[in-house]
Amino acid sequence: MELTKENLEENNLELGKVLADAGYSSGEALSYLDKNNINAWMPNFGQYVPEREGFVFNKAENYYQCTKEGGNQAKLLFKGEKSDSKGYTKRTYRSSESDCKKCPLREQCYGMKTNFKKIDDSIHKELYDKMHQKLTQNPEYAKRMVKVRSKTVEPVLGTLINFLNMKRINTRGIQQANKHVLMAAMTYKLKKYLKFIAKKPKSLAQVVSINQGKVNTSLKVTFLKLKRTFLCLLF
Repeated sequence: MELTKENLEENNLELGKVLADAGYSSGEALSYLDKNNINAWMPNFGQYVPEREGFVFNKAENYYQCTKEGGNQAKLLFKGEKSDSKGYTKRTYRSSESDCKKCPLREQCYGMKTNFKKIDDSIHKELYDKMHQKLTQNPEYAKRMVKVRSKTVEPVLGTLINFLNMKRINTRGIQQANKHVLMAAMTYKLKKYLKFIAKKPKSLAQVVSINQGKVNTSLKVTFLKLKRTFLCLLF
């Protein structure tokens, strides 16, 4: 993003909206966009859950409250932060065994193998919630932004991958790979630039030549008639 901003500033352009797909929806990316006040439209990743069914989050005291009818209304208190096997840091909320062990909804809620209910949230959940709220408040505009991103980015990627040898890079080292990408991008830009060069269509040139031919022929016929008339008068 920093490199993009620098390139835009070099050409006296301002950064407007940032469009991206869910693959770029990481906590670090959302945090950067939020700190720099960048207007981004980015769907949250597939595992994001805006609300926990049957549970309400108390933001002031930082705990979840069970609201399921017929349940024990247990509280899931905050137990700290820890990283999972994939390296994502999450907040853990867990109920006490005394609240959930004899709950009539225990089996359908979390099964019979454990005696407590646990909920894990991303440490960036507030940012995910903010993006989710932004997208749901303006659904039509969000769909339009998705279409703009798709028709702007996807054709370029498809051309680079399928026609400009970007499906696989057969070079060694980051510098050689960078050259490969730059050459593919230059080729794409040149092909795009050629479409903007004005050319007279051949069909119009043929029409002009035919019309000129007709004019020249008619002049020749008229000149011959005058020549014959003049010679007849002389002889």
